[in-house]
Amino acid sequence: MKKFGWISRLPSRYSTPAMVRRVSAGIGVGLLLVLSGRTFAQADQAPAGAVQAGYTIHNTADLGGHLVGVSGSGAMYDTLVNVHSGPRVLGQTFTMHALPTTKHILFDDLSAFSSGFGGDPNNFAKMDISKGKLYEFSGLFRRDRQYFDYNLLGSVNLPTVQVPYVQVTGVSAAPTAPSLAWTQPTDSPVMFNTVRRMTDTSLTILPLSRITFRVGYSQNIFQGPTVSPGRSIGKYNDLLDEYQRNSTDDFLGAVDWKPVPHTKITFEEQIDHYKADSYFTLDPSTFVAQEANGTPVSLGDYDATSSPYTSAACNTGSMGSAYVPAAGTTPASYSIFSAPETPGGRPIVNPACDVVTSYLRSQPTRILYPTEILRLQSSSIKNISLNGDFRYSVSKSNLPNYYENLTGLDGTIRSATTTGVAIAQRRVVALDYGMTWQATRTISLADQVSYSNVHQPGNTTLAGSTLNTPTTVVAGNNGFETINYAGPLTIGAAFSVTGNTIGKIYAYFGQRFLTNNATISWDASPRATLALTYRYQAHTVIQTSGTGPLENLIGMDENGGILNAALRPTNHWNLNGSAEISYTDNAFTPLGPRQRQRYRVHTMYRPKTWATISGAFNDLERHNNTYNTRTANLDGPLGHVDHSRTVSMGVALAPSEHYGFDFNYSYSDVYTSTNICYLNGAFTSTPGSTPSLPGAASTTRTGANNLCPSLLTDWGPVKDFMDAPTQYASMSLSLTPVKSIHSDIGYRISAVSGNQFFNDAQEVNGSLQSAYQSPFVNVAWTVHPGLVWRAEYNFYGYGEGGPSGAPFCSLATSATAAVVPCNSSTLSGLPTGLTEPSSGLTAPRNFHANNLTLAMHYEF
Repeated sequence: MKKFGWISRLPSRYSTPAMVRRVSAGIGVGLLLVLSGRTFAQADQAPAGAVQAGYTIHNTADLGGHLVGVSGSGAMYDTLVNVHSGPRVLGQTFTMHALPTTKHILFDDLSAFSSGFGGDPNNFAKMDISKGKLYEFSGLFRRDRQYFDYNLLGSVNLPTVQVPYVQVTGVSAAPTAPSLAWTQPTDSPVMFNTVRRMTDTSLTILPLSRITFRVGYSQNIFQGPTVSPGRSIGKYNDLLDEYQRNSTDDFLGAVDWKPVPHTKITFEEQIDHYKADSYFTLDPSTFVAQEANGTPVSLGDYDATSSPYTSAACNTGSMGSAYVPAAGTTPASYSIFSAPETPGGRPIVNPACDVVTSYLRSQPTRILYPTEILRLQSSSIKNISLNGDFRYSVSKSNLPNYYENLTGLDGTIRSATTTGVAIAQRRVVALDYGMTWQATRTISLADQVSYSNVHQPGNTTLAGSTLNTPTTVVAGNNGFETINYAGPLTIGAAFSVTGNTIGKIYAYFGQRFLTNNATISWDASPRATLALTYRYQAHTVIQTSGTGPLENLIGMDENGGILNAALRPTNHWNLNGSAEISYTDNAFTPLGPRQRQRYRVHTMYRPKTWATISGAFNDLERHNNTYNTRTANLDGPLGHVDHSRTVSMGVALAPSEHYGFDFNYSYSDVYTSTNICYLNGAFTSTPGSTPSLPGAASTTRTGANNLCPSLLTDWGPVKDFMDAPTQYASMSLSLTPVKSIHSDIGYRISAVSGNQFFNDAQEVNGSLQSAYQSPFVNVAWTVHPGLVWRAEYNFYGYGEGGPSGAPFCSLATSATAAVVPCNSSTLSGLPTGLTEPSSGLTAPRNFHANNLTLAMHYEF
């Protein structure tokens, strides 16, 4: 399969030996020129840290670059690291501080610093300016590039030879044209290569006065290409490229009033404006065939598993000699493709078969979200602290011009356009209020109340128009079937173009939260504090669509308790923890918890001033045993269980200024399981024939076939689970043999030894059985004060392997179907997770990378 358009990486991004030599020379020459330039310039400037115009001025610059060599999966390296060769501005700072004896009109303090410019995936710049009691200004810019291509995510898990597109029904017929195989993609159908640019500014006027004014502006721009699977285009699912540019502009205006000491009242106005300007087209990799005149066409059916591309995609009455109808019990044969006219060209599709030649969808959306907030903070009353806020907002969402256009063939439709508009409103009223009363010297009472009420009505109006639909001219000649064909045709069955109802659609969503936390705290001794909290929460959700009655009205009441303890057994030992247990009488979503438990412990011990030992434990347990649709269904009770458990410890030792050591270790286990029934997944490329690939199956404890009792066409119920126990460790040794030389050497590793339930017989564990490690070493040499040479080496290694795959396979679903181990000799030659490599049927994801960073730190 071809690359996914312009989202893919360019081969030139990876370093050849010649490129590394050129980049290395460039970095060295650049550093030499910068150093020489600064040396000459110092003759006409004040020395580092000198006073100029009544300010103390100090500058630093970290200039250098990376030398990178990658072997293995470049896509996986970019997903995890994405640092490449080239010169960089690794860091820069600039500060100005007014001397006490001088006065300046514009500012007293100014600081600016930045990092990562020149090509690193993450970079930022920050500036702060202030003038005594007059104002404070802060500005921050950040840029993040995010690349993701984990090719096992969304993989079709089909080997190339298993999906021929020339189909034959019956054993006595043979295809009359070469087959078209759908190759296993080497990239993920869920990919992105996006950039976020974030700007935040704030200005405070009269920060120390009784009345303070604050204004702010933030902008967040998210743009770049992504690939999305599974959109129904015509008859089949297809891959889409989304070209995104979404942005937010946020404005803030606030007034703080301090009427009396220890009391502040704030009024704040926030206005958020969201703009979505994304559009969708077909991914170039889907154009695997052509029409007779050379027009490239997409067949859809990118996964080929749920509905293989057969004559069901064609108007067989218009296929002419390419289709022979069945006569009695005689099977029919048909050809969908003919050989390309030029070597290496695309196969030519029969003009009566479903194709897409172009697709475009745009849905520009605008949302204006103003919010008014009134806040109160006060401790003016003896022994009482108050805090609270009231928020109100009415937002408007507007989709003024929805546009979707399909050209090609979809049954009898050769061109279809859907347009529409949509509007929605979101009204929110929210209140938070808290009070703490120091009843006695050792006992305090606190109550915190939170309330939120959301109403979200909306409607959509869609108008569809289809063009060039065949019309009967004479018997046996029904117009044009595809955009480039003019032969005699028979009108076939039309398929859904958009899957949307044409007309006006109404919808409503609302939810209300009321939460109360009542707490009593007791200082039992100078070394022990205990607190007990009772929590009650009422949660109501309402949703509906169309003009009918409410479709979902559900209420959930939660009751829980929290015990907190903070202990200081000795002057050098701190220990604190909490236990939380709650129960909810209902759940809105299948995975929403009804029973919830959380336990947390953290401790820190300092036996010496140069030694610190710390440890932590965190355990979150959640359960839900309701039915999937809140009524009995085929799967039975969900029996949902999930937990997240983490244990960690750390040791930091610095007995001397010449050396130090630190070690950290953590173990985490994320587990989830839910009862499900599932389809077998055996793949059949030709209808009525023996499956080409086995599917996953399950058995009871006695070895009998395990089928859903009320359905008998699915396997189960079984526990669908995922378990990801992960161990992380890091250690480093710091050495400073002399004042001018400092170095660190260390090692980091994250290893996962997990497993999952496989309802896809070709699936493998992938990252659930993986290790990601990075040893490192860095050296800093202070040539003289203000000039430091730095070098840092990082090795990145990622690998997958270990046990994987479904244990049992079958070619059918029935009580008598043969169920065998997925590595059984009876399935010899058919790929399953137990017989495939650790990468599965996709390209390997393992990689190794050597990253060397050279830099010079200069102060002036």
